[in-house]
Amino acid sequence: MTSDRFYIQKKQIKFPHAFLTGREHHHLSRVVRKKQGDKVHLFTENGENFTARIDKIEKAKTLLILLNKNQKKEPEVKIVLAPSLVKAKALELILQKSTELGMSCFAPVLTERSVVKISEKTEKKVNRWHRIAIEASKQCRRPSPPKIRKPLHLREFLKKNDADLKIFLDEKGGEYLKNFVMALDKDKEYKPTQSIILLLGPEGGWTYKEKQVITQYGYQAVSLGSNILRTETAAIACTFFISHFWNT
Repeated sequence: MTSDRFYIQKKQIKFPHAFLTGREHHHLSRVVRKKQGDKVHLFTENGENFTARIDKIEKAKTLLILLNKNQKKEPEVKIVLAPSLVKAKALELILQKSTELGMSCFAPVLTERSVVKISEKTEKKVNRWHRIAIEASKQCRRPSPPKIRKPLHLREFLKKNDADLKIFLDEKGGEYLKNFVMALDKDKEYKPTQSIILLLGPEGGWTYKEKQVITQYGYQAVSLGSNILRTETAAIACTFFISHFWNT
């Protein structure tokens, strides 16, 4: 339930006072119809969580009094999910469900076989993705929403991003993800990772040149089995497995 939990930006807090505007104010005052004196829960982009009391509901904003700060544990392993740009509904499903499963950062990439291209509407799309991530975070009560990045071309993404462990899903090869993760866990010399990049290709798969470039940047190929999965299915399955193995 999201009726008592609201997203607030850090800049809207001046302890012990805070205020909500825009969508969150509208949701509080017009949708769930909270009243003066009601207690609510707030969370910020930095993972800060508060219990607050509604002080006053005005036309354009809700004034709040912060009662206490709550400590909520963030996932130890940060998962950067980098799916290829696919059609809007599929990409939004990936974002929503992966947010619920503990993804830390959503970073779409443009590949040679991507069906969607980067356009002048990118900023509008990023804002929509941010709202989806916030709503999903409210629903599952995670401490903070995942970071949302603008889409990058594959080579640019590879140059700008690094992690302790980098894997990419390859439908034509690679070790089974289950075996790959369990082998790392059994390796006595392997240190528990703090960050993982999970790179997923488009419906048509990676091109030969793309796989060459990806492996040159230290990514290891993994597989979910012999069935050819849709991008959204593969993304959700991989996020769940990695998050369940290292963050529970």
